[in-house]
Amino acid sequence: MDYELIRSRRRSLAIEITADGSVLVRAPKRMCPEEIEGFLKQKESWIQKHLEETDRRKKEEGPDIRLTEKELDELKKAAREFFPDRVKYFADKMGITYGRITVKCQHTVWGSCSAKGNLNFNCLLMLMGDEIRDYIIVHELSHRRHMDHSAAFWKSVESVLPDFRERRALLKKEGRPLLNAIVSTEEGTGKYYTYILRCSDNTYYTGYTNDLEKRVNAHNCGKGAKYTRVRRPVALVYSEVYDTKQKAQRREALIKQMTKREKEKLILGSK
Repeated sequence: MDYELIRSRRRSLAIEITADGSVLVRAPKRMCPEEIEGFLKQKESWIQKHLEETDRRKKEEGPDIRLTEKELDELKKAAREFFPDRVKYFADKMGITYGRITVKCQHTVWGSCSAKGNLNFNCLLMLMGDEIRDYIIVHELSHRRHMDHSAAFWKSVESVLPDFRERRALLKKEGRPLLNAIVSTEEGTGKYYTYILRCSDNTYYTGYTNDLEKRVNAHNCGKGAKYTRVRRPVALVYSEVYDTKQKAQRREALIKQMTKREKEKLILGSK
């Protein structure tokens, strides 16, 4: 079985099946390989079950959705034009006040409402229909009266949108692929880099980025990581390219677990 192993100071073993169908194993630093393999053998049926479920879900969701920075900017612009008037319409209808409205690109939530009444909406909603956008607006405005998901909260939503359950189900079905959308800096491609820098004190720093040249320059200008800020200049000595941020982040975590000698071996092997 192929898997990625990440060792840390944790006390127990854990298995994670990632969104792209990879098996990630987290283990204590000094646990022997035989014990890890034995644990995986015990969990083999569980792993296979979840791999099949992940594969089924990926087929249902279809291919990855890729957006360029330009497309993302256009979505944000459209959202900033759309939401103010629509929010006002429903707020007046519900007799609810609110604060400022902001638009972001997020990969976990569609909207939010702060305790002060400020509303935030995901620009990816502009890729969905009015029925879903209206549901999110009413959902967040209802939080102005109920900062939870109690029966009273859902009653507030239903008083405005009697068919909110159908809208919520549609959002769940169509929304997942959008939340996983890959934002790339180049037309038609998604490139993410895992890299190693050699610092002025001969130590190594590992990170990930979607713009390698820009990130290295940021480190050398003191605008990168806190670690490199006091160890300038830094030099790029190794990099790998991946098609998703998640893969680059996992590789970053694995390299960070390596000893200095292992990192140097990796660097020399690439030359």
